[in-house]
Amino acid sequence: MDTSMVTASTASTERTVHSHKVTKHTLSQPATPPTTTGKRRSPHDDTLQINKAEKRPRETGASKIKMVCSDMVVKACLDKYRPYFMSDEASQAVDSSRDSPVGDDTLEVQLEYPGGVEPFLLLRPVKGTRSVEDDIEDKDEYNPIIDLMRTVHFVYDCYLPESQQKLLGNNAHGIMRNLTKFRNRRNGPGFLQAVHDYNAVLRKLKENGDMAKNAKALRHPNYELTCHILYQVYSRTVARNAEALNNYKAFSNNVYGEINPILVKDFLAKVRLTSKSVFMDLGCGIGNVVLQVAAQTGCESIGIEIMELPAKFAKRQLKEYAARMKAWGLPTGKIHLRQGDFLNLEAHNLHDTLKNADVILVNNYAFDWQTNHALAQIFLDLKDGAQIISLKSFVPKNHKINQRTFHMPESILRVQEYEYFSEAVSWTNNGGTYYIATVDRSRLKPFYEGMYRESQQ
Repeated sequence: MDTSMVTASTASTERTVHSHKVTKHTLSQPATPPTTTGKRRSPHDDTLQINKAEKRPRETGASKIKMVCSDMVVKACLDKYRPYFMSDEASQAVDSSRDSPVGDDTLEVQLEYPGGVEPFLLLRPVKGTRSVEDDIEDKDEYNPIIDLMRTVHFVYDCYLPESQQKLLGNNAHGIMRNLTKFRNRRNGPGFLQAVHDYNAVLRKLKENGDMAKNAKALRHPNYELTCHILYQVYSRTVARNAEALNNYKAFSNNVYGEINPILVKDFLAKVRLTSKSVFMDLGCGIGNVVLQVAAQTGCESIGIEIMELPAKFAKRQLKEYAARMKAWGLPTGKIHLRQGDFLNLEAHNLHDTLKNADVILVNNYAFDWQTNHALAQIFLDLKDGAQIISLKSFVPKNHKINQRTFHMPESILRVQEYEYFSEAVSWTNNGGTYYIATVDRSRLKPFYEGMYRESQQ
């Protein structure tokens, strides 16, 4: 991660913009603001990894977790945000459905996580196309209030047993009700008090060790929590510069496109991945799939990307992911990201890594036939049972094993075709098909037996 760039952008942000005065409302003993600086790596080092030594963090505050916090994201482009909350009097005097906020205070609050703390500026995007009450995360516009509310609900739903949820109430009463009620009414003081009460409960659960036990019992985040964490990572590392990813040569192997989390979820339901498995993403882009697979399964997850900018973003995401998983009290898994050509097997010990892989993902939707052919040749060295997920099949539909084809890689692949639906990939809203090919050399046995019988006649 280019830490100097992030530090510079946040350090230079003014605390005031236009007429919006930034006012701190301290709800708890503030932790030391997290920094983004870290050990500098050689500019020629094109690999980055997380080892299992960071399996599960000890209880720690924000001062020990070097993540890009929500307030940094907002301060970096403060002119694109405006106040959302009002004073108590103003919130009672105005219809909460009005779009124009009253008052000029910007509320700053710190939110307790299972393993850390994060500061938030309670503002909304100027050009916000979604209502704060929708609670829908949008990759194109970061809304810190939605982020905070969803974080609270994920802690409540995923970490707390019913006996501890009672300490926070529910949608009908108590702290959880107050958070929603005062958010909807845009009552700033009321919302601040609700966050303060929520933090007090979480601090008690952390201090007595209950939260650490809950996180350990969780083991791996479910799909919904994983998506939220990855959204937090993306919004803090990639979102502001995401348009640059579209600068590629059209109709080339380097056309950029992302496989969305909902399709990765479908992949994981159909392949055999455990915490002892090895997953590889050949052409991993900004690393979203690599991180999602590692988070949901705990397996060793490896990605390689040839293009410089996506590879750079992938490494930023990995560092932020590692920090955020600590804040959530979750294990990171063992992750490796590399910049390079996945057809160059001599680099990064790639040949041996491929031979150990259990599942390989290749988003070959835009690859030319030469690249797909070269990949198929590589698959000859995969172990039996290895699975290859692709968006174009490596095996022709009418492929048959005979004397002309028995030596081809297609002859050891048993393929199943699956359907995906709208919004599964970034380049189209339409559905499509994907393929899972399993290395199965037993497919050649009948052919060899037939050859042997013919030779005996």
